[in-house]
Amino acid sequence: MIAPRFATAVCVLLALALIPTIIHSYAGVVVEDGRRASALPETLAGFKSRLSERSATWGQRRFESHDWVERLYTTPVGDVRVTVIRSYDLKGLYHHPELAVSYGTSFEKARLEALPERPDIPVHVLETGLDSGPVAFYVLHYDERFVSDPIWFQIRTAGEMLFRGRRAMTLFFVRQQNLKAGASLAEQPSIVLLHAAIQQFVAAPLAP
Repeated sequence: MIAPRFATAVCVLLALALIPTIIHSYAGVVVEDGRRASALPETLAGFKSRLSERSATWGQRRFESHDWVERLYTTPVGDVRVTVIRSYDLKGLYHHPELAVSYGTSFEKARLEALPERPDIPVHVLETGLDSGPVAFYVLHYDERFVSDPIWFQIRTAGEMLFRGRRAMTLFFVRQQNLKAGASLAEQPSIVLLHAAIQQFVAAPLAP
C-alpha cells in the first residue's frame, strides 16, 4: 500500500515515465529534417561516379536505413568509394561502421583529425598500419552538430532523446584504396570528396 500523502508524487512520476514510452514505443514519433542521403550527386567536386555494387537491401540489413547511397568516384588515384547513410539506429552508425562499409579490410590504426578546410568537423581516420594501403575517413552528423566522441554524445543527449521524437544520424564514409604513409590528407581526393559530400548535404534546406 502507498500512503495517501505520497499518491500525488507517485502519479506524477508515473506520468513522466509514460511520456517517453508513448513517444518512442506507441507513437513512434520521428523528426524529419527533409535532407536525404540519396541526394548525393553523380558528379561531386568535379569527379564523375557510378553507383556501387551494393544490393538495394544492404542499408536496411546493415544499418536499419531506408535512406542511403554509395557511389564510386573516378579520381587520379583510382576509384574513391563514398557512402552516405542515414538511420535512427544511432549506435549502428557510430559503433565501428567500417565493419560493414569496408568489410574485409583490417584497419589497425584509428585517430581523430579535423577536416583540413573545416576545423570544426572531426574526422575519424582509419588506417591499415601498412606503408601504403587502403585508408578510410568518416564523419558523423546529428541535429546540425558533428560528433567527435559518440559515447559521450550518447550520454549527453540521452535526456533530450527521451522527451522528443527520434532524429536520424548521418554517416559520411569515404574509402581510398591507396595512400602512402605520411601523405598530406588535404591533397587526397578522398578528403576533397568527403568535404564536398558534407557541404552538399548540410546546404540542403531544412524541412519546416
